Amino acid sequence: MNTHQTLFLKKRFGEARHKISLYLEEVLSVDLLEQLGKCLRREIACDIYLSKPGLEKTESDAFILIHLLKLRKLGASIYLSESGEGLHKILCFKDHDMIYALEEDHENFVELHTTDKGFDEYLNYFTSVEPEYRLEPDDITIEFLSESNTVYERTATKIFWEVTNATHVAIDGIGEVADSGQKTITFLNDTILKLKATHGSQKKIKSLKVNTISEFKIGYEVQFRNPSSNEFVAMNESQHAGVFGIAKGYDVRLTWNVAHADTVNVKPFGFYENQGSHIFNSDGSIEINIEAKFRGRNKNQKILIYSFPTPIFERKFINLNQNTLKEMEISIDDFRIKALHYLKDSDNNHFRDYMDEMDNKYKSLKSTLLQKMEGTDFNEFYEQHSIPKLFKNRKSILLNYFKSDPKIVDNIESTRDYYE
Repeated sequence: MNTHQTLFLKKRFGEARHKISLYLEEVLSVDLLEQLGKCLRREIACDIYLSKPGLEKTESDAFILIHLLKLRKLGASIYLSESGEGLHKILCFKDHDMIYALEEDHENFVELHTTDKGFDEYLNYFTSVEPEYRLEPDDITIEFLSESNTVYERTATKIFWEVTNATHVAIDGIGEVADSGQKTITFLNDTILKLKATHGSQKKIKSLKVNTISEFKIGYEVQFRNPSSNEFVAMNESQHAGVFGIAKGYDVRLTWNVAHADTVNVKPFGFYENQGSHIFNSDGSIEINIEAKFRGRNKNQKILIYSFPTPIFERKFINLNQNTLKEMEISIDDFRIKALHYLKDSDNNHFRDYMDEMDNKYKSLKSTLLQKMEGTDFNEFYEQHSIPKLFKNRKSILLNYFKSDPKIVDNIESTRDYYE
């Protein structure tokens, strides 16, 4: 661990208020061990996770090993990480909401917040159940957990604890408690609970964070595969929320994101993770119901996707005669060269007459070109085959045909939003 890394971590330790956790594949320097000791004296919980390579390096240096084991007497927990080599040599988890990961160049650290991609992946290094390293029979052990790490605000939940080899056990905000027990607490906002156990000069500190949420939402999006780009494109809802219309034969992808849910059942497809997607073909209308459960509360989101067997637009192609372009081709001689030869070969002064003759020929050619362009009558073609006009005609026919069935009329209206 170089000096730059050491200074960075020392600064992060100094800023911590509740908890510091380290995952290491390198040997801790004496400076960092002393800094961790200062955190523990400020009653900041400290967990150290040593990988197998990191442990081998630590045990090869008796001086470092002794300093590391002294941290346990001050309240630290030391674990042998069985999760294998990490993506980073060093991970630092601070105050339950920030992870500092040593980048691949091993020069700088990247900050990961709770909302950042990859945060949960690295958090697994600090939440997995690992054996404590060199635990002696008289060492204090603590199990401290909650019924749920995320709860509704103003909702009661239980916390549990089990402590061994301690003479005094206290939880911040509650006071002294028995060696083992449980308590029901109503959380008004995000809360960090800290348990401190002591036995003579030995102590141990554990902290636990309970997050609160005010609302439980189901987020979703319906997409279709664009045939031209072969990529999925978001579809707009019709005038009615959760109702979509699409022509038959397209691939449709439903995506959802239900944060914190205990279970997510996407009917008729089955149970899925909180965040995911499912692809199906629009060969018929389908009703989808996303059912999510969170701590005894249920949320439902119905989605109706109507598939129309009748295409909204017909594709028409124009057949061009192979000789059409050749017939429209206009050959214009380069009169500049003729004029040059004329001036060289002519001994008289008829130059002005010759220029007038060329000007007349130019005007004649221009008039011929304009007449041929007008003869194509593109304006009349686009007026006859315009997409908006075709759509209005087809819509009018469909509405008139299905006027006795309001449900079909709603389907046609939703399709208009899709194509517009």
